[in-house]
Amino acid sequence: MANKKTVTATIVMDELLYDIMNETYLRGRTIQDDSNYKQVASMFASLDEENQDKILRSIKKAFSEVKTELAEYLSESGLTTDNKLINANSDLILSLTMPSNFNEAATAGVAEAVHDYIRNCAVSDWYLVTNKADAADYTGLAARSLENIRKSVSKRSRPMRRAAATGS
Repeated sequence: MANKKTVTATIVMDELLYDIMNETYLRGRTIQDDSNYKQVASMFASLDEENQDKILRSIKKAFSEVKTELAEYLSESGLTTDNKLINANSDLILSLTMPSNFNEAATAGVAEAVHDYIRNCAVSDWYLVTNKADAADYTGLAARSLENIRKSVSKRSRPMRRAAATGS
């Protein structure tokens, strides 16, 4: 009987936070003109004290949604949870127990899709407060990222015939 495969996807928090801040910066920069500079400035996500909690709460919520989506593969146990904020200095780690025929080439796709989903959810949540016009676009992007997560974990390798035993 073949053994299951352990796949670990690490979402580096520094990279995720940078990507959220950079995404909001780039979007703001593209729509800035001489009359909306104050509105655009509020679109920029930052880790200032008054902004950080909102961003971290969105990240935690999105990561929980990913874990719910991947529950059949998660190798976690525990019957307790809390609503504390996650730590901005701690990476997010998914340890998945995949079937033996999981196509390992899809491993990178899992981490990238999870990163994208969390980023898009966080930006959507941020824009619900600061830029309602673009919030729905990021909700749509998050939905596509969630579909990519599903596709990535569903990749399987083609069966291979076992080598014939040679007799003496």
